[in-house]
Amino acid sequence: MRALILASALMAATPLSAQAQVCKAWSSPVLVASIPSKPINEASGLEASRTYPGRLYHNNDSGDGLRFYITNMAGGGLQTVNLKGPKPADIEELSLGPCGSRTCLYLGDVGDNAGARSEVSFTLLAEKKTYAETETPLRVVRARYPDGARNVEAFALHPNGELFVVTKPVDAKVTNPGPASVYRLSANQLAQTQGVQVFAKLGELDLPRLLSDLPFYGWIPTGLDISRDGKRAVLLTYMAVVELGFDLAKGVPAKLTAGDNVSVFQAPPLAQQEAITLLPDDSGFLYDSEAARKAETFPLHKVTCTAR
Repeated sequence: MRALILASALMAATPLSAQAQVCKAWSSPVLVASIPSKPINEASGLEASRTYPGRLYHNNDSGDGLRFYITNMAGGGLQTVNLKGPKPADIEELSLGPCGSRTCLYLGDVGDNAGARSEVSFTLLAEKKTYAETETPLRVVRARYPDGARNVEAFALHPNGELFVVTKPVDAKVTNPGPASVYRLSANQLAQTQGVQVFAKLGELDLPRLLSDLPFYGWIPTGLDISRDGKRAVLLTYMAVVELGFDLAKGVPAKLTAGDNVSVFQAPPLAQQEAITLLPDDSGFLYDSEAARKAETFPLHKVTCTAR
């Protein structure tokens, strides 16, 4: 009994953040593929399939239609999949996650550089072994923020079916970003086809404080992915990757501390890096660059955690 009491006391004295097991050391980036820049000329979203090993999903930034692209891990086997529906305003990100008993690909029409949109939308398509050239979406979910328009390039699905977005906090002159806000849509909201769903605000991530050694450009979130157990996530900025060592579904901590509840990876950044995905086994991540308009290919890099 005394041993049990002592163990319980030790557990109670241990900060929750210490149980996050954030990565202590990252490998150097390794070039694993060169992705064709035609038609993927403004890569803004990236996702690695866990159901179909070796498959990658991509999307272009604003100006493209309602479509996504498939390649293998080496950048080959390119396929374009069009979806029926109106042309989106600005698809910035895609994510894989639950949609009832299935896994769906979520395309997020969430970009809003002018901060003027009254609502955003997510187009859902069930993941499957083969796709036709044109597919019919499962549904489209419309949503709005409770406190005005927000510009977003980073969102991801949690294994519990919830969707999380991290805002891109820049002012009109893009010179003084503040903390990034985190919002959530519930699984029930994502099952709706009527009306406009309202995000719930969960908190803020003070990236300017955490990444104070970087210029403001390095504080701006551009991509997000959540681990298969939901306990961690990776958040891409223009100059860094921040591993969040906590479950977003349980809230956002008041303070981010490197080596405690977050791990920060910095390397020579790719030009306008906007897309990230965890590897299927969550051992590391892939990330790539949007700036491919003047080249035949753009680089896909892999980084793994070497000590946890």
